[in-house]
Amino acid sequence: MSDQPTPVNSPIDNEEISSGERGTFSLGQRLRQPRTLISFGLAIAIIVFVVRGLDIDLATTWQYMRSADPWLLVAGLIVFYLTFPLRAFRWRMLLINAGVPVQAGKYSWASFPALIEYIYLSWFANCIVPAKLGDAYRGYLLKHNGNVSFSATFGTIFAERLLDMIGLFGLLVISGYLTFGAQMPEGTHIVFGFGGLLVVIIISGLIGMRWLGPQIRWFIPNRLHRVYGNFEQSALRSFTPAILPRLFLLTGSIWLLEGFRLWFVIQSLSHTGLNLTLAAIIFVALASSLLTALPVTPAGLGVVEGTITVVLTFFGIASSLGSAVTLLDRLINFWSIVVFGFILYLFSRRK
Repeated sequence: MSDQPTPVNSPIDNEEISSGERGTFSLGQRLRQPRTLISFGLAIAIIVFVVRGLDIDLATTWQYMRSADPWLLVAGLIVFYLTFPLRAFRWRMLLINAGVPVQAGKYSWASFPALIEYIYLSWFANCIVPAKLGDAYRGYLLKHNGNVSFSATFGTIFAERLLDMIGLFGLLVISGYLTFGAQMPEGTHIVFGFGGLLVVIIISGLIGMRWLGPQIRWFIPNRLHRVYGNFEQSALRSFTPAILPRLFLLTGSIWLLEGFRLWFVIQSLSHTGLNLTLAAIIFVALASSLLTALPVTPAGLGVVEGTITVVLTFFGIASSLGSAVTLLDRLINFWSIVVFGFILYLFSRRK
């Protein structure tokens, strides 16, 4: 859950915007901030609450994890990492459409491998610091390497988040209907309500920028008017009718791959009798990804683990087996990013 997806709101404050515009952003400094430590403490508290509340037997969970088919887990890892080239290709389309001067060339700051690196480093940042600061870090990386406007770049990231939210929520509704029919379990109402609220908020934000730009500027400090103007122009110009079909196709493919990642994880435990339809698996994957939009913990740590385990209980899966699925999946889409992202961060010349 990817969540990272990838998720949706980016509550970046004025300090982060100013830092991005100046081309300064210290990931190490953000990691040492009190709110980062508090967010990790909150994540641990949530995990402890879920373990106790669902009466999860950790020894049994560990036995399930040890019995998983490693080759199917590797397949899930590969499927998950295939999403990054697709995300980079989609982001390049948004940057070009928004008028950001993206230069071609194998060693260009905006080459395809470079864009993948920026996205991966931003996901790494989201895994170790709260409040979706990885989005601001990605804007900083383009400012630092390409000397392009941070606010204009951030406008394309906002557009990307809008696409993700629409694609995620649309597939969530379809998979939920195929899985449950018209009678949704009571707990799913929270997931759909939260997702619907996020869709309304982010689309309203885009419409507000399109029709209420002058009024919005009344509430923005004068020193940030130019910054907001670049952001607004970039976000609105990211979408044109000509590229919308390709953008939606790429977005749908990304989220389907997220679902297939969890499918491979569940298949790795099929010897336990675990059996879910593909629609149900996609629903579980997307429901957990949706919760990463909550900026209270890094990449939804704790929140996602609890969500997957609880949602799996809707299908009659024992909590210990559900927690094994959860932890194996998070090895792929969280801890692998922490490990590989840290290595990339150490050796990257673009950080």
